[in-house]
Amino acid sequence: MAKTRTVPNSEGQVVDQVVEIIRFMGENKLAEIDLETSQMKLKLKKHGNVQMHTVHAPVMPAYMPSISALETPAAPANNSAKAPASAKPVEAETKHHKILSPMAGTFYRAPSPTSEPFCKEGDSITVGQTVCIVEAMKMMNEIKADKAGKVVKILLENGKPVEKGAVLFHIGD
Repeated sequence: MAKTRTVPNSEGQVVDQVVEIIRFMGENKLAEIDLETSQMKLKLKKHGNVQMHTVHAPVMPAYMPSISALETPAAPANNSAKAPASAKPVEAETKHHKILSPMAGTFYRAPSPTSEPFCKEGDSITVGQTVCIVEAMKMMNEIKADKAGKVVKILLENGKPVEKGAVLFHIGD
């Protein structure tokens, strides 16, 4: 099973995370890294005879529409009969409990590529049950259900990037 890390609550955990970042820099031959989270700002530089490597990350817009908004096609302007039909699924989804991603990273439905997913649509889950993994900075973070119920919808595909606060699952009663 993958190692899980949580948001730091003490200085020891912060030091462990900085050590992991330094290890990440060494493994990827990075000479400099800037990292800013809601809880800390960190800038690390190697000195000496170091080759510089530039890593370009895709720039994400400040506002991302919800996944359900992306999946629901817009009704043609001249066909008003279809507009209420496309609005109904969105209304039905809003009454379900949502499990959100606590961080940006990569979404995985199973602990390994050959394993069964943690849960599927239609499955009943319990509070505290692992429903997926979000990989961030090469650390696997188990995401656990905060409400018992039935998995109504899984909003992301396996291996896709996810932003902090994005809806991962809809849970019904």
